[in-house]
Amino acid sequence: MRFWGCVRMIDIATHPWLSGLLGDQEMAAIFAPEAELKRLLDVEAAWTRALGEVEGHAAAGEIATAIETAVIDPKTLAAGMAKDGVTIPALVHLLREDIGPNGAEIIHTGLTSQDVMDTSLVLALGQVLALLRTRLTFLDQELAKIQQAHGDRPMTAFTRMQPALEITVQEVFGRWRKPFAKLISDGGDLQREVSHIQWGGPVGTRDHHQSDQLGAFFARNLGLNDPGEAWHTDRTFILDVAQFLTRITIATGKIGEDVALYALARPDSISFVGGSSSAMPHKNNPVKAEALVALADFATGLVANIARACRHEGFRSGRAWTLEWLTLPQMCVATGAATTLATNMMGDVVSIGRT
Repeated sequence: MRFWGCVRMIDIATHPWLSGLLGDQEMAAIFAPEAELKRLLDVEAAWTRALGEVEGHAAAGEIATAIETAVIDPKTLAAGMAKDGVTIPALVHLLREDIGPNGAEIIHTGLTSQDVMDTSLVLALGQVLALLRTRLTFLDQELAKIQQAHGDRPMTAFTRMQPALEITVQEVFGRWRKPFAKLISDGGDLQREVSHIQWGGPVGTRDHHQSDQLGAFFARNLGLNDPGEAWHTDRTFILDVAQFLTRITIATGKIGEDVALYALARPDSISFVGGSSSAMPHKNNPVKAEALVALADFATGLVANIARACRHEGFRSGRAWTLEWLTLPQMCVATGAATTLATNMMGDVVSIGRT
């Protein structure tokens, strides 16, 4: 079990053996309990500094540093999570207790739990999108190398699961690569779109006489932007991220599905180092290709949950928020695994096209 604002059910990313095929340690590390807790503390510290700058709290900087360096065991937050349905009340209680009465009045004042959790999420998604763009660029480069080296070799096109006409490696890889330029570009746009704080207070109305200045300082302290209003119930960009993740897995799943098809129907067109069978030693199973298809189907199913989680009743929703916690980290890890797996699969190719 892992902690990420809520609880993730089965952690394939770090499972002792499932992670060997379907995991992504680098992506999972972004959502690790220690990393999440560090972001929560950074957000609370950034807010404390902003309050100090706007309201003139002389000790704000010292208190913020104490928040950032607080030593908290993530397990100590479990009971509070079970009681309150969110981690922040327990975290704030521990911080106020640790720092003492001189700092208690400024810690978390003017924030709500969702402000902290959502701003932490934004910081995590910035890391996710940067990692995915780097991997997509590398995968596209690897595909381009094979395309350039073997592009004139003949292959068979398949339509409706049947052999159709002769084409070339150039055309097959061209179709595989086609989505990547836009995905890389859109990923950059999305990074900029998500790089903004969440701050609205209890009902999203930013009840502070210097709200613009406070929001600007809070955002600056985290290297983010201030959208000028809360987005507690407007999860549009969260859905944009989920759809972007799904688009990546569709692109990599397409490659996997085609490789599996060629392995079955035209093994003379593609050969690779594959997986063995416990009962049939002559088999060379397209394990990575099959996993890419499974990851694409998995992500496509999960994006529907994010769409449901975008609908918040009233001014805040615990139901929708919890569903988002359960779903989004899994999508990120699955997408990360797909990008790595697709690159590794290309490294397994022994020959492509007919000589």
